[in-house]
Amino acid sequence: MWSYVYTSNILFQEFCVLFVCQTPILNQLDYKGYLCLLKLHRVGRTTKLGWQGNAIVFLLPKEEAYVEFLRVRRVPLEDRKSPDEVCDIVPQIRSAAKKDRDVMEKGLRAFVSYIRAYKEHHCSNIFRLWKELEIGKLGMGYGLLQLPAMHNLEHHNLSTKGFTPLEDICLDEIKYKEKSREKQRKNNLQAKKAAEQQQKNSQAKTAQSVEDDDEMAQEYRLLKKLKRGAINESEFAKLTRTEDLL
Repeated sequence: MWSYVYTSNILFQEFCVLFVCQTPILNQLDYKGYLCLLKLHRVGRTTKLGWQGNAIVFLLPKEEAYVEFLRVRRVPLEDRKSPDEVCDIVPQIRSAAKKDRDVMEKGLRAFVSYIRAYKEHHCSNIFRLWKELEIGKLGMGYGLLQLPAMHNLEHHNLSTKGFTPLEDICLDEIKYKEKSREKQRKNNLQAKKAAEQQQKNSQAKTAQSVEDDDEMAQEYRLLKKLKRGAINESEFAKLTRTEDLL
């Protein structure tokens, strides 16, 4: 939408002094004429084309060694105090997630990405305490409706304190607002269901075939015993369940 406004309104660049965007839109813009450009970027890129830029990093008290680490590499940081009062937007994010699957999935991906960023950080000597992350509060911050299953982290006992799951909602039933994506999702679900049923039928057929083979092998062994005189015909009929045929 922003791209359309910019390209279709020649007055746009004259009155816009604060522009919020993501990288795809940013690449189409002429930087000249903007007093402040706020770009959303997950890995901290701040500028391009020779411009100066600033980034904000949020650190826990146990991670303050990262400040010195960056200072040694000539990346000085300035301390900023967070406001005493902040607006609680978690209910709004969760409400949006309940109404649009796209919002819900983005929250899940960001949540998992955040934990991986800690776990795989190259400064492991500083961020080695990722096992102490309070993923319950983190999940609330990302507006998750329910915490995802993370089998590779189960044995680490990460704290889920502070998370309030919404028990009265089924995540599979949340739809995309965009009709084309929702239609594709339903098609994918139907295809997956059909594939699972086909696999189930195939496994049942294989199991039945194995059972039939075992039964034939058993009857063959009994027949050999009958020929050797190890068992009589009555015993053979009983073991093969063919007494009614005698």
